[in-house]
Amino acid sequence: MKKLLWMGCLCYVLTGFTLVIVGSMLPELLAHYGKGYSSGGLLVFVQFVGLLVGVLGMPALLKIAGRRRTVGLGLVFMSAETLFLASPPWALTMPIVFLAGCGAGLVESSIGSLILHAAKDRPAAAMSKLEVTFGAGALAMPTLVAWLIAQDAWIAAFPVLGLSALLLAAVWMPMSFGEELDRFIGKSRGERRVRDEQPSQAAGGEGEGRSGIAAGSRSNGTAFALCALFFLLYGGSETSFIHFMPSVFIEDREAGTSVASLVVSDYWIGMIVGRALTGLLADRFGYYRFLLVSSAGAAVALAALAVGGGLAGGFVLAFFVGLFMSGLFAIALIFANTQMPGQTDRSTSLLMAVNGLGGALLPYLAGWTMETYPVRVTVWLMAAGMGLMLAFLVLVRFATFFSKVGEWYTGVKKWRDVP
Repeated sequence: MKKLLWMGCLCYVLTGFTLVIVGSMLPELLAHYGKGYSSGGLLVFVQFVGLLVGVLGMPALLKIAGRRRTVGLGLVFMSAETLFLASPPWALTMPIVFLAGCGAGLVESSIGSLILHAAKDRPAAAMSKLEVTFGAGALAMPTLVAWLIAQDAWIAAFPVLGLSALLLAAVWMPMSFGEELDRFIGKSRGERRVRDEQPSQAAGGEGEGRSGIAAGSRSNGTAFALCALFFLLYGGSETSFIHFMPSVFIEDREAGTSVASLVVSDYWIGMIVGRALTGLLADRFGYYRFLLVSSAGAAVALAALAVGGGLAGGFVLAFFVGLFMSGLFAIALIFANTQMPGQTDRSTSLLMAVNGLGGALLPYLAGWTMETYPVRVTVWLMAAGMGLMLAFLVLVRFATFFSKVGEWYTGVKKWRDVP
């Protein structure tokens, strides 16, 4: 299990690399190709469409090729970023980032489900380690990019990612993780159906047991739909911040290119610190209250960024944006699953897809606003999105309340109808 967890963490580091490299390099890429921010938004959009395709296509690919080959194929797809070293025409950059995004989606979803199966005793602890390493990868890439920009060698970041992915694929494919895990990773289709049902049921029971809502309550479709909208905006806000905030710092706070790229590292430092505390705080104060405070804090920090100010203050605020957003995805995922008891796998898959969709659509809008209006408008757009997430959380509580009122009324009506 330790060997598998280490490999999973390395895969998540590269996934974090892949999902932030375009944003970290965006000012240099756009200058190199002579393109505007709307073209940059399109590039980010294509990458996250690829991510969405990877996440949604993972279950079908598992049936065809098995887990080992699916992860290996995802890593090979991620290595396509190496082609940027040849300075391909702008039109070819779209399929390259699409392929890399698809690979990241395959690797992230495949490794996550595999770790949940393998870590039967402590799945939450294992998944938290994966999330921290994802953040470490997302933190390391902008730092590397800043150094490479200072050395006038920014293009080298792409082969660093691509060759690392190929090397990891070469190690992953023949590696043994023990007889039981090797059989699970490469099992036949019939065995897969039987064995996959067991961890799914266990995961569903655990998520519902930890919730503050009774496991036997009626499914609340309205509340779940509001949670899905929450994930849509979260995916878009996180991706827009990562990909466009360096450009905002260059234009609004007069930062140099290498310094501006560090704002993403600053954001991910806040993310990592917050994720180290998320479990403790959420268990102590409750999932719903944790989400309310985190969403409100992120909205205030983004609004303060939109107001403007100095470079040092901007870095402080970017850290707090990462800190407040750090636990939103994981805790919202647990909370949303309580709205659909007994359907944990289906709910989780849907929410991850909606999150990826938001990460694909909203950055395109952000790129358009960057090119059409002053850059502060884009930051206000992010702050408004976070405010809407807070509103959706409030509406979830009302939807749950009215659902319980409806259940009570139905029960009273049935009691009155008893002769």
